[in-house]
Amino acid sequence: MRTDERLRERELGVLDLLTRHGVASRFPEEEERRRRLGKFFHRPPGGESWADTGLRLRSWLRDVSLEHDGRRVLVVAHEVVVLMLRYVVEGLTEREILAVNRATDVANCSLTSFESTGSHLELTRFDHRHGRRP
Repeated sequence: MRTDERLRERELGVLDLLTRHGVASRFPEEEERRRRLGKFFHRPPGGESWADTGLRLRSWLRDVSLEHDGRRVLVVAHEVVVLMLRYVVEGLTEREILAVNRATDVANCSLTSFESTGSHLELTRFDHRHGRRP
């Protein structure tokens, strides 16, 4: 087992632990910047954007593919990391990944998996929850 800091959840900086209402009341200028820039590119002070998280994950994917060449890898991560892995692996657009995010909250302990087809990874499961009925 290994830990890799590139798999940590998105850093929220000064907005950490605040609800949307808390952000609007304590940092109205940040709420306005987020509205103007959009969720994907907004980087709060001391934090990072979804795009920044994607950059970390591209680096991690490159390294893990070289180091584990074809072997199975288990990753334990939080919601934005799961979503941004889909974004990177599947080559999704900003609009597509934000639509996925609007459609579902990635549940704690859910399973998302990719299978290698030899030339690329293919999504085989997303936000699968044990015991959940379809």
